[in-house]
Amino acid sequence: MPEATLQSKSRLTFVIYKISAGGAQRVLTLLVNELFEKGWAVTLLTFDDGSEPAFFKLHSGVRHRPLSLMRDQGSWWKSAKVFFLRPWLLRKAIKWSRPNAVIAFIDLTNILTLVATTGLKFPVIISERGNPARHMMGKFWAVMRQWVYKRSACLVVQTSEARSFFSSSIQNRSRVISNPVLVPDDFDINFKIEAGAKILMAMGRLSDEKGFDLLIKAFAPLCAKFADWTMEIWGEGEERQGLENLRDELGLRERVLLPGLAKEHYKTMLRADIFVLSSRYEGFPNVLGEAMACGLPVVSFDCPSGPSEMINNGMNGILVPAENILGLSASLEKLMGSMELRKCLGAEARKISDRFCLNKIVHSWDELIAEVIEE
Repeated sequence: MPEATLQSKSRLTFVIYKISAGGAQRVLTLLVNELFEKGWAVTLLTFDDGSEPAFFKLHSGVRHRPLSLMRDQGSWWKSAKVFFLRPWLLRKAIKWSRPNAVIAFIDLTNILTLVATTGLKFPVIISERGNPARHMMGKFWAVMRQWVYKRSACLVVQTSEARSFFSSSIQNRSRVISNPVLVPDDFDINFKIEAGAKILMAMGRLSDEKGFDLLIKAFAPLCAKFADWTMEIWGEGEERQGLENLRDELGLRERVLLPGLAKEHYKTMLRADIFVLSSRYEGFPNVLGEAMACGLPVVSFDCPSGPSEMINNGMNGILVPAENILGLSASLEKLMGSMELRKCLGAEARKISDRFCLNKIVHSWDELIAEVIEE
């Protein structure tokens, strides 16, 4: 069946917990909007009650139905009732949407959607957005995941490493589709905001997996040699106090800044001379791709998973063995000491926006959905 004819007759139903401020939610919103523009009829089911507007704007033509299935219902009795009725209520909502295909995002929602659609005659695509090897679900849910995922029409993961976590039977019905690297339409990558000092920048949630403690330790021995460099770590999270304490213990209060959240992170990145990803693990490091799209020279731990699929070591960035503080320090020293190297890596890094452009990612999803419906 021709793609245009198939789309004109096909309805898609997406299921996600809620549209909050997160990378997965942003990608889902973009995907929903773009697929609607391509001619699909799209319904979005979320577990919130609809009292708060979606964090990311949906196309006006997308049907959004909040289901009020959040875990916290205000009382233990209501919460318990919704917990046990959730699969049935979700099944009812999915049947109401009359889909030709269902797409679920994120592990627990994937599991619940597959359970809720048992016996229904349409394909269900599920999508893991993080690193399944690092996301602790509890033994029950982990077993459930491996069991029910076999019922999906396709599992979409962001990296080959994430796919390798699953059994061979699940891998055989999986597809790697990365997140897009998004650059605003009015963004000028040739415009550089000049700061007084040279800036080494990192960005992300202030949490253990982001490894900012490792980054501070790697930067500390370089401060005396590179007196005109400062480091900015943008973000908020539960590790703020610990990071501030570590910084102060190392005597870096004036050299390491934690300014908080960046409201316009692309503009913030334009202040940087080098970008660093120091994560212990990732799902798909969107911020790394965005920094590369800005033309920044990047240094990253070769952590699981994502950096090695974005960086060709020595060509468009530098990869350092995971959690190797000495290696990170040496790579930073090499890059901080050479403007020529920074310009060379930054110029190559910009090309990532072609590899991971939104049109290519949406096209991959578009093809996959058409395939599973035809099957």
